[in-house]
Amino acid sequence: MRPRHRRNLLQVFAGGVAFATVTPATATPTSTIALLHLAPRPGEIAANRTALEQAVRRAAASGARLIVTPELAVSGYGFRDLVGTDWIAPGQAELFAWAGALARETRASLVLGTPEAAPENGALFNSMILFAPDGAVVGRHRKINALRVGSESWSTPGDRPTVLTVDGIGRVGFFVCADMYSTHLVDETAAHGVDLHMSAAAWAPGLHGPDGEWERASATTGRPVLVCNRTGRDVLDFEAARSVAAVDGTIAFSHASPEPRIALVDWTAATRRLTTWRVTGAA
Repeated sequence: MRPRHRRNLLQVFAGGVAFATVTPATATPTSTIALLHLAPRPGEIAANRTALEQAVRRAAASGARLIVTPELAVSGYGFRDLVGTDWIAPGQAELFAWAGALARETRASLVLGTPEAAPENGALFNSMILFAPDGAVVGRHRKINALRVGSESWSTPGDRPTVLTVDGIGRVGFFVCADMYSTHLVDETAAHGVDLHMSAAAWAPGLHGPDGEWERASATTGRPVLVCNRTGRDVLDFEAARSVAAVDGTIAFSHASPEPRIALVDWTAATRRLTTWRVTGAA
């Protein structure tokens, strides 16, 4: 093949090495996924939404088709002791309208980590809400392994695994943080047929930090795992927390920094392959 018809790329990024061979005649389409490695401040809803808007627009400008936020990105992790929970239900319609408009503006699928009130009975959940590029709510995952004491004691545990179809990505299994600690839940989710596992997290390293859960899930299910973690200081110090891509039982890529950043990774749905991890600013 002539040189102009093929180019070989070797790129090295923080957390891993990505090899990609691109042949125009046979190239398989890829989609960029953005993990917003942000620093939500507990109880500061307006400031967090401003930071989210900036990061979502920055990710979309970088070509992201799926944009994922950390666990409780809207409220911060330890919000309950500062602002309570009475604001969640009354503000939910406006919050979802805002997030849907942001998805439409950027023409991307958006996964928003937020407290959620069930409309039928007002029960509160630690949720990931998936918005389609047209702004519609596709579905939600409610954290199952919610702590019953401390900063998560306001939330009701979810009761089922979640697999949703994301435009350009495929069938995605959703988890919130410690959900991936449960091997049973990982296996049950995978049994519904997934192409990729996605977790929003507020999981700091240390005594109760992640200890191989992401690697194990990628190994036992044969599917990659993407984790959108966070940074900053909340009720815990998250400055060394990692957003990662786990593939075949190992951490293929990772990022940690005290400052908010966006991790971008390319996903080839046809081959279920993650490549070309890179990190950019969030604002």
